[in-house]
Amino acid sequence: MTYDVVVLIEREMSEGDARRVAALHARRDEVVDYHLLISSHPTEGIGGPMALLGSSFADIAGLAAASPARTTTATALADPDFDLASVIEHSARRLRGLNDCRVNVSITHGDVLLALKTLVTSTNSQEVVVVAWPETAARFLCSDWTTKAKKTLDVPRVRVVEHDT
Repeated sequence: MTYDVVVLIEREMSEGDARRVAALHARRDEVVDYHLLISSHPTEGIGGPMALLGSSFADIAGLAAASPARTTTATALADPDFDLASVIEHSARRLRGLNDCRVNVSITHGDVLLALKTLVTSTNSQEVVVVAWPETAARFLCSDWTTKAKKTLDVPRVRVVEHDT
């Protein structure tokens, strides 16, 4: 028996991001299968969790009005708008390396919320973890987004984890 978890990421998962996600499931007796989901176009008004809050990847990352120096700092990890292959490879490797779990990757080219719902249904996932920028995570918690998402996605548990900054 497996415990399936969909992990929605906005950018490459750092070692710290992967550790925090893996720690959520470290005490589970059954095998955990992770299903990473990322958008192929994070800056284009996507219909996912950021869009529900009226934000884009650039807004949350602080890239919209950033100086060149700040942009360099903010994109130290691979940014899905620039290097989707690295985001996928590094994120999956980091998560897989922590607990020898299976990590499947899905890319959506359309509405992220619809893709999330479809992936939850097709994998029979029991949990969704959204790895978001700290500002997004705070806004999710203030707006009770997780409760709404649980109902919309028809999943028992939705968690929001902050990206390392």
